[in-house]
Amino acid sequence: MSNKNGKIKSVLYETGIVILGSVLFSLALNMFILPANIVLGGMTGIATVINMFFGTPVGVMIILLNIPLIIANTYFFGTGFLRRTVIGVAATSVATDIFVFFPITTTDPLICAILGGAVMGAGVGFMMTRGYTTGGTDLIACLVKLKLKRASMGSIITVADIAIILGASFFTKDLSGIFYSLICTWAAGKALDFVISGSRRAGQAFIITDKPDGIVKLIFERLDRGATVLEATGAYTGETKKVVMCVVPKKELFFLKQIIGECDPQAFVIIADAAEVSGEGFHTHAVGESKGSS
Repeated sequence: MSNKNGKIKSVLYETGIVILGSVLFSLALNMFILPANIVLGGMTGIATVINMFFGTPVGVMIILLNIPLIIANTYFFGTGFLRRTVIGVAATSVATDIFVFFPITTTDPLICAILGGAVMGAGVGFMMTRGYTTGGTDLIACLVKLKLKRASMGSIITVADIAIILGASFFTKDLSGIFYSLICTWAAGKALDFVISGSRRAGQAFIITDKPDGIVKLIFERLDRGATVLEATGAYTGETKKVVMCVVPKKELFFLKQIIGECDPQAFVIIADAAEVSGEGFHTHAVGESKGSS
């Protein structure tokens, strides 16, 4: 009975997170970003430009633009990995078109860029803590990564977002819009990092498993992270075990747990805070340490 209650609470909690994130996403778009004609990266940016010219609902366009990307990613990576992306895309898109009645209090582009970005980043951040994403350039990056294996996911996403912002400025003939788009993107990133405990914080995982190869393979493919396989011996049984050690940003811990659950539900997992991480894919200073610029 207690197990059933636990599952119900978990479902209700996740539902609440999705609703909260979707409402914040919708609030950011309808109250700040759309009224100020600010274009972000991703499918949201393309949908915004289409809305400017044809008046089509932004939420509907976000879904339509993501459908071919979701189908392509499903073909290459399977359905399990994309379930939460589908839910995230659908929830934020539907909320965007439902909550169009949010009041518009200002159209000042600078204020809208800062507030819109911060609110959207918080909404996406809440969803990402449970593994839900809004698709877009994340899905594009997964497909590009199949061909450009040495390119990092972050670099691919950044290039794609910049291309969309520059393309939007060409169509709208508003070069000043690039400035506000970058401010909005920066504010969204800062808010997202704050919600998910900061982009510079990381978790160190030790995974004692009988299926290290499958776990390592998915860590490479899905998280674009490295891992180390260690030899270990059980003190009580004397049996030889494999231990997969890896370090990932806090925002990717949920996906790491998902990978472990898929490959070896019986694995023994230890996750601890990493006080300092340096090397490829991480900052070269102490985790959480601030710098003068970012």
